[in-house]
Amino acid sequence: VVGRIPPQPFWPKSLDSSKEPLRRNTRICSRRTRVPTGMWCRPMALAGRGPPSTAPQHGQPSLATAAGSGRPRGIHGVVALCCPCLIAACLVARGALEAAFCEPQAAGSTAGLASRQQVSGAARPLASASALQPHLGEARSYEAGWNLGALCVAGLASVLYASATSAARASRRRRGARDAVKLNVVAGVKIIGTGSSAPETVVSNNDLAEIIETNDEWIVQRTGIRTRHVLRPDETLASMAATAAKKAMEKANISAEDIDMIILATSSPDDLFGSATAVAAELGATNAVAFDITAACSGFVFAFVTASQYIRAGAAKNIVVIGADCLSRWVDWSDRGTCILFGDGAGAVVVTATDPDKDCLIGFQMGSDGNGRCSLGLPMINKPVNLGGGKEGANGAYGVLGMNGNDVFRFATGKVPAVLSELLQKHNVEPEDVDWLLLHQANRRIMDSAAKKLKLPQEKILCNLDEYGNTSAGSIPLALDEAVRSGKVKEGDLIASMGFGAGLSWGGILFRM
Repeated sequence: VVGRIPPQPFWPKSLDSSKEPLRRNTRICSRRTRVPTGMWCRPMALAGRGPPSTAPQHGQPSLATAAGSGRPRGIHGVVALCCPCLIAACLVARGALEAAFCEPQAAGSTAGLASRQQVSGAARPLASASALQPHLGEARSYEAGWNLGALCVAGLASVLYASATSAARASRRRRGARDAVKLNVVAGVKIIGTGSSAPETVVSNNDLAEIIETNDEWIVQRTGIRTRHVLRPDETLASMAATAAKKAMEKANISAEDIDMIILATSSPDDLFGSATAVAAELGATNAVAFDITAACSGFVFAFVTASQYIRAGAAKNIVVIGADCLSRWVDWSDRGTCILFGDGAGAVVVTATDPDKDCLIGFQMGSDGNGRCSLGLPMINKPVNLGGGKEGANGAYGVLGMNGNDVFRFATGKVPAVLSELLQKHNVEPEDVDWLLLHQANRRIMDSAAKKLKLPQEKILCNLDEYGNTSAGSIPLALDEAVRSGKVKEGDLIASMGFGAGLSWGGILFRM
């Protein structure tokens, strides 16, 4: 209705394109947000630090160089960015409202309107003040509404901008963290010794046929297993694991005092709190830190990758990695669907630091899917206990191993070739360049299916399933040690290996001996 002079842009020209004079024309608000000169905002001071400063304090990183240190994050970053934008919008609205409501009245109004009409380029004759008076209130309401809307839009835009930039900064920090991990490799990984151990008691398929309804032909046709080794009641998992570790250390020609770490992958320890320390004590590795990893049949791969990261970071030099399980103590021997599969065994490798360009671990991929945990597991059974006062607790105990064979078979036959194919492709390795395929020894049909999908001949499969059955975390290192000691696997051979099982979990590695 009434022409008006639009407000001048409140951002300095130096922010439009070149941005070179930015530091001269702006001040810093909250260390990140720049505000034009004349619209100053008090910087946010960190608690206990006083006003921000680019000079590093004692024990504190420099604000100019420390990435993300002392900077507002989350809601603080949003508020810090929104405040100056809202202040700027308020100033624009204030100027517009003053132009609408603070003009001279009566005769002065006519002059003001005439001047504004000339600026707006209107050609029609100027009406009298009395004629325009009814429209002044409507015009001023329009002005106020327009500026209020502009204020809301400015606030919304600032919030959206803050959210987008915060997400971008978080993404850059994550990428930077991954790059930092890659750059901080100070040593490579090398396997210098292997060892294995299994109980002396051997149970054949014909032995099982005496206690359950089965026969040797039926078991071999479906699994490829003929015998399995089983611990006696007076034998322990720790002793079996220690025997495998001793053989690996003898092969590596390394003493117990030189071991920095022992990692035991097992799901069936002698003690609920773990058996790694018992293994260390039996080895006499007084300088080593020892701990367990529980990842079922993927355990050895997980433990091997964990050891490699300690060595690559320079935190350890010599590590003994052991995979051992005695699931024969946790199966239902009246269930022919599970008891025929599992045996007891242990395998170990000694991993040491070497030059980064001689790193034997080419690549790895690990994963898990808890939605499939019911397909293979050994759940706890809680027995209620009266605690007095109408309150109840529970005594914990474990039942027997349960498995849905069809689900696990489908999972393994799909996941194994997919993961290994991705590993080979990622590291530019052709399938024909792989010397050996070393899989968790669970089922011969799973191995044959994976080799076929990977276009590898069956002659390249390392398998001792027929003698030991499924030894869970012990299967991969046990088969590796036997292949090394028989002369089948030689130094420099490229091996594609993968563990898979309960969790559901899986882990693939590509390495050279």
